[in-house]
Amino acid sequence: MIRKYKLKTFSKIGSIRKLDWDRCNQNGNLFTSYNFLKLLEDSNSLSDRTGWNPYYFTWDTENNLQACVAAYEKVNSQGEFVFDHSWANVYQKLGLSYYPKLLIASPFTPITGKRILLRKENNIEFKKKIIDDIIEFSIKKKFSSLHINFIDEEQIKFYSDNNFIIRYGEQFHFVNNGYLSFQDFLDKLSYKKRKAIIKERNSIKKMGIKIEILKGNNIQSDILEELYKFYITTIDKKWSYDYLTIDFFLNLKRYLKDNLVIIIALQGKKVIAAALNFISNNILYGRYWGTKKELPYLHFEVCYYKAIETAIDLNLSKVEAGAQGPHKIKRGYTPALTYSAHLVFNKELHEIFSRYNELEKENILNNIRILKEEYSPYKVISET
Repeated sequence: MIRKYKLKTFSKIGSIRKLDWDRCNQNGNLFTSYNFLKLLEDSNSLSDRTGWNPYYFTWDTENNLQACVAAYEKVNSQGEFVFDHSWANVYQKLGLSYYPKLLIASPFTPITGKRILLRKENNIEFKKKIIDDIIEFSIKKKFSSLHINFIDEEQIKFYSDNNFIIRYGEQFHFVNNGYLSFQDFLDKLSYKKRKAIIKERNSIKKMGIKIEILKGNNIQSDILEELYKFYITTIDKKWSYDYLTIDFFLNLKRYLKDNLVIIIALQGKKVIAAALNFISNNILYGRYWGTKKELPYLHFEVCYYKAIETAIDLNLSKVEAGAQGPHKIKRGYTPALTYSAHLVFNKELHEIFSRYNELEKENILNNIRILKEEYSPYKVISET
C-alpha cells in the first residue's frame, strides 16, 4: 500500500500548487504555510547568502498530493535556535565534515509546529515511509545528519521509535488562563511583580509615549519599511545576521495580512519603536522588534506587556515571545519545553551525542523545575 506514494523533490515552492500544500498544512501553523514559505523565497531570504537552500518534498497518489515537507540544506548552524555547534566542533576535531546537513524547520523561526504535513495525520505507516525517503535522500546527498526542529510534544514517540535523538529546549510563554483584562492578569501576580509592572508601564506613559496596535488594512507600507530599519538596528546591536531582506518586510501585508499584528510606540507623531507579531492557531507570536531610542522599560512595554494585553483582548491562548529570556519571568511569562529530533548518520557519533544529550536534557528539566518552584511571578496558593 505504501509503495503507491511517489516522492517528488522541488527547489522552488512555486512548483507546487498553493491549494495542495495548504491542504496538507491544515492542522499546522502559519510558519509552515505556503504563503509564509513563498514570502521567504520570493524575498531572497533563502539563499546561499544566508545558508538556507530549500528542498520541498511531496508525496502524491495519481497527482493527488498527500504529504509535503519543507527542508533546507544547511552549510552552517545559523538562524536555527537549536544549537548544535558543539556537535560540529566534534566533527571538525575528528577531521570529518558536519556540513552540509539537512534541516526540517521553519526558517529563522523558533516556533513549535508540525513538520511533516499530512492530509491524514494518523497514518503512521505513511509517516515512516516519508522519514525513510528523506533519510535515503540525505545519505545520497552525503549530508552528515538530519535535524527536525521544534516538533510537537506528541511527535516525540514517533521520532524516538525511529532512532532520533530528542533534544529538549527552553522558552518562556505567557499562558492566558481566561483573564478578563490586563488588570485581571495583574491581580494573579505576586505583590512585588505586580507593583514592578505597574511602575514600568506608568513610566512609559509619563514619557508621553503612546502604544498602538496595527492590524490588517491599518498597516501601511511606511510602517513595514520602518520595521525593516528597526530589524537591522537590532541585528547590528546584537552582532547578529540579517537573514531577512527588505523585500520580506515590504511584502508582509501582501502575503500575510490577516495574520499580522504590529505594535508601535509613538512619541508625538514619530514612531520610535515597533514589534512584529503574528497570530496563528490562536497564539500570538512575537518575532522582531527594534527602537530608535534606548528608553527604560520600552522593550518590556512593546514586546511583553502590550502583547499580553492584546492576547487577552483577542481571547488568544498564549503569547510566545521568541527564544530564550529568563528575564521574561518577571513579566508574567513562564518556562516551557521545546523539542527537536536529530539523526546523525555516523553511528558511533550518534551514540556519543545521544549519551551527552541525556545530561543536557536532565539539566534543562532541572532548570525549569527550579524556575517554576522558586521564581514563578504568580501568587502561591497560601498568599492572601
